[in-house]
Amino acid sequence: KPPAAIEAPATDPAVAAAVDVPDEVVIIDVRSDEEWDSGHLDAAIHIPHTEIAQKIEGVTSNKDAKIVLYCAVGGRAGKAKKVLDLLGYTRVENAGGYDDIKKQYK
Repeated sequence: KPPAAIEAPATDPAVAAAVDVPDEVVIIDVRSDEEWDSGHLDAAIHIPHTEIAQKIEGVTSNKDAKIVLYCAVGGRAGKAKKVLDLLGYTRVENAGGYDDIKKQYK
């Protein structure tokens, strides 16, 4: 007889949740209000790079969450990444500019 875990149907919500839930990924647009208003990723959260230290815990306090930052070309995202690194976030990525990330996260 197979172990109980193997007998659980794939439709069991607990099993589906354990299989289907990816790592927490937070996409943050660190551009200005005007740039945000002109277009942004649907999945993104807007926090201007100058406010990242004050507002990140309102988005996630999980220091191991994957945080993907973008701006216009990558400079401000790089500054925001340094701040988050100093705050102890371990998986911060500078994805570059909005045009770059649009291709990656549709």
